[in-house]
Amino acid sequence: MTTPATFRPKQSVGVVGVSSKTLYRWAKAGYIRIYKKGGCSFFKTDEVVAHIETAGG
Repeated sequence: MTTPATFRPKQSVGVVGVSSKTLYRWAKAGYIRIYKKGGCSFFKTDEVVAHIETAGG
């Protein structure tokens, strides 16, 4: 199975192994960005993975 380039918050546990609540907390702290298109929020997988690796998460 290939990893998607982007994912929706509800997919977070399956894609990167952290909850959507954690992603929103990281975004609020400025560690990652929330992208929006057509009223939908999504995250870039490579940005989230990079933060996890940097933070030792």
